[in-house]
Amino acid sequence: MPTTLDIDTLRSLITVVDMMSFSRAAERLGRSQSAISLQIARLEGLVGHSLLKRARGRVIGPTARGARLVAHARKIVELNERAVAEMRQPASGHRIRLGLPADFLERDFSSTLEEIRAHCPEARLSLRTDLSARLAEDVDHGRLDVALFKRASSNEAGAAIALEPLAWFGEVDRAFVRDGEPVPLVAFAEGCAYRDEALRSLRLAQRAWTIACEARSLSALAAAVESGLGYAALPTRLGERKSLIPARRLKEQLPALNPVELALGIAEAREVPFARTIGAIIAQRCTLA
Repeated sequence: MPTTLDIDTLRSLITVVDMMSFSRAAERLGRSQSAISLQIARLEGLVGHSLLKRARGRVIGPTARGARLVAHARKIVELNERAVAEMRQPASGHRIRLGLPADFLERDFSSTLEEIRAHCPEARLSLRTDLSARLAEDVDHGRLDVALFKRASSNEAGAAIALEPLAWFGEVDRAFVRDGEPVPLVAFAEGCAYRDEALRSLRLAQRAWTIACEARSLSALAAAVESGLGYAALPTRLGERKSLIPARRLKEQLPALNPVELALGIAEAREVPFARTIGAIIAQRCTLA
């Protein structure tokens, strides 16, 4: 049976030799020292030779056989990295039609783009913003290559990226706070998952409501809430980032909100380079913003 060298183990060997220390190598690789030691021990057993010179428990360099293997390991690891990078690169000029909810552009999207460009330097994005319901429909029909959209929590497999807890924000300085009065809402247009969850929770609680303001952007929605037009259901982190006041006056009367799910859609029968990488970067950035 042919002997196969594990690339991850070869990378650990190179790092131990370069750092002259198991502990520093483990720190650089984000592994435990015991895991690195076990990798090297298994590699020595596989090749049948000691690979490192040790004195009083410290690494002082590679053995003669170890130095020869390290030379091969550097070439193997470099070739592996070049092969992976080449396969991941989209064809020059390949354009990815990406759909996002509009509020994502106000979540420090410039740094998100920087990270995408660092991971996918040749990917060219064609960006369109819309309501989540439309984005989900467009990626299903191939009008978008990749879409991130919000939806109610579900059991659908394969598309869920993250959950965003929601909270109520706003203070209304009028008589709307009395029992039985309709709750004035500030919301995005129909098709927004935040709006859908707000209405679902109010209906379930049998609480009357009215749309006081239908906003077309996150900035407009935040301004309406700050002006006291009504209450908005938003991701907790997003509302805090916009310095919106939590809804304290109606805290006892406003129903609990379920989190919304952030989902990634990729057009069927389309080989979209970096689709999941781009989706994961955006999801992580937006849920932290």
